Amino acid sequence: MKNQNTKFGAILSIVITAIALVFVASLSSTNDGSISSQGERVIDRTVSELENAPDKVQDLTSEALETTDTIIEKSDSVSEALDMTSNMIENKLPDVPKVVKQTDGKLLELISIPPETGVPGCEVSNSCYLPIDATISPGGEVIWTNHDTVAHTVTSGNLHDGPNGLFDSGLIMPNKTYSMKFDLAFEYNYFCLVHPWMQGTITVQ
Repeated sequence: MKNQNTKFGAILSIVITAIALVFVASLSSTNDGSISSQGERVIDRTVSELENAPDKVQDLTSEALETTDTIIEKSDSVSEALDMTSNMIENKLPDVPKVVKQTDGKLLELISIPPETGVPGCEVSNSCYLPIDATISPGGEVIWTNHDTVAHTVTSGNLHDGPNGLFDSGLIMPNKTYSMKFDLAFEYNYFCLVHPWMQGTITVQ
């Protein structure tokens, strides 16, 4: 009886270890094994894909335990049993969106509209938008967040020539965001219609 308990404990450890390894690998792997954060939207999408993951892992654990006898018969070592268990559950885990590598180009830029930019002065220190000059790759997205206590806009164009019609956020209320995807390589100037001293640039290259 003691030997059976010991055997069961060893198998349970193997199964749990295998599930943990495969699950963590599915969460963190990129094409080159590296991880690069791409901001809240990627995180939210990943969380959405994995919202039922705990139940899935529990089901996989039960299934793996039911097949331990077969795994032991076919394996010659603990490491081989671990590999067989990993292979058994690998294709049954929920798909997780791959995180885009920074080496593939920067595809997300987060820009802050800082507090107190509703009064002149930020243009002197180039801090009306942070960063004031941003560079992304074609297909990338820029997300502006209004951290000020008053509404602002992100409007393509400049103070002297006015809006050029490429994009316009409308009023971005405090603590709200505006996002824009840029597919065409170009240098995009923008400013705030309400506070026209606020200007910034997006370079897509």
